Amino acid sequence: DALPISSENEAKAKALTLAAFLNLAMCHLKSKEFPQALENCNKALEQDKNNEKALFRRGEAYLGVNEFELAKEDFQTVLHLYPSNKAAKAQLAMCQQKIRQQNERDKKTYANMFQRFAERDAKMEAERGHASKAVKEDVESKEEVDKLTEMEHNDVEAKPQDIEMEA
Repeated sequence: DALPISSENEAKAKALTLAAFLNLAMCHLKSKEFPQALENCNKALEQDKNNEKALFRRGEAYLGVNEFELAKEDFQTVLHLYPSNKAAKAQLAMCQQKIRQQNERDKKTYANMFQRFAERDAKMEAERGHASKAVKEDVESKEEVDKLTEMEHNDVEAKPQDIEMEA
């Protein structure tokens, strides 16, 4: 049976656990353990969804794992709630720059990828064209042989001019 906790002690306990999560998050950020930092920031935000430090540190952790859009959202939230936060403003600018760089890299990657697909498809189509031409020639040759064979079976003297050659 647990002893009842006074509301004053409950508030103190909540404040201490919030501080512990924030401190753990900072330690993980300093040691570049970004997933663990994210986890502790999320736990802090469960207790206080508008906590400035938790939002800011989570934004930094998202930057650390290259989740620039999520980082941007957190820094925007910090600025919305705390407009005088200059560090959040600087980090937001960095996020926007990283997003632009990522978009440029993606654009180059996809442009090259689609160009390679187009070249491969053209090559395959050309190969298919050569293959179908060879098959058509084989069919035409077989038809000529069949005509000759039929004429021989009918005991008809086959003359080259009697056979219609298709070329």
